[in-house]
Amino acid sequence: MKLTMQMLCRLGDRLTIRGLWMCLTLWVISLNAMSAPQVVSNSGAQALHKAVITWVAQTQSVLPETVDIAPMDPRMQIKDCSQALTMDLPFASTQTVRVRCPKPAWQLYVRIAISGQTAPALKPAPSPAAAPAPEQRQVLVAAVPLQRGMQLSASHVRLAEVDTLGMPVNVLEHVTQVLYAEVVRDVRPDTPLRNQDIRPTVLVKKGQMVLISVGQASGFKISARVEAMQDGRYGEQIKLKNRESGRLLTGLVKGPNEVDGL
Repeated sequence: MKLTMQMLCRLGDRLTIRGLWMCLTLWVISLNAMSAPQVVSNSGAQALHKAVITWVAQTQSVLPETVDIAPMDPRMQIKDCSQALTMDLPFASTQTVRVRCPKPAWQLYVRIAISGQTAPALKPAPSPAAAPAPEQRQVLVAAVPLQRGMQLSASHVRLAEVDTLGMPVNVLEHVTQVLYAEVVRDVRPDTPLRNQDIRPTVLVKKGQMVLISVGQASGFKISARVEAMQDGRYGEQIKLKNRESGRLLTGLVKGPNEVDGL
């Protein structure tokens, strides 16, 4: 039976349409398969959960039943690990555990929580040892505000007990140390006086007539009036002149316009 040209063409069109429908059907099936959610491997997930709970219980000294693992994404596929899983805490928080598999190589992060966990009780801080009481020392302090250039007397100072801790050096300890002395800097009341805070005051001025004494106070003693050839502070040696004889003398300043002959 011979087929006409028209019949052959119709047969070819039908076969082409069927082929196109088959291709379209396979493509839709493949799309559905790709979009379908991946199933979590039961064995891999169970092994991971068990390993994490055991590791947390051992490292944090808690009971395994108190360790809770946060649910993971159901689309995540956990492959079976052929070797032992390794775990660590990559962050400062202890609530995130990193799980790694050597073979096949993969890693993921698991959030955990420990039920009933409380902060450890703080031990009371040991009380500091009592510091020894600082030593006291009797020194000379300003009784009133002292101003630069002021000539001191016993009424300007007083003796006081002061802690030696932090005390400056070269403090004065006797009232006689400020007699015939003047202040070289301002000093506030109750402040210990130091050697550098005072200096001997000028008791004899050049050209003045001063009383010179020669001899011992308990024995024979001679006094005379002489002229000061230079200024003199308490305890300084100065040159003197006897106007009647013209003789030059040396004396030690002992008070206002008073010297001891040498």
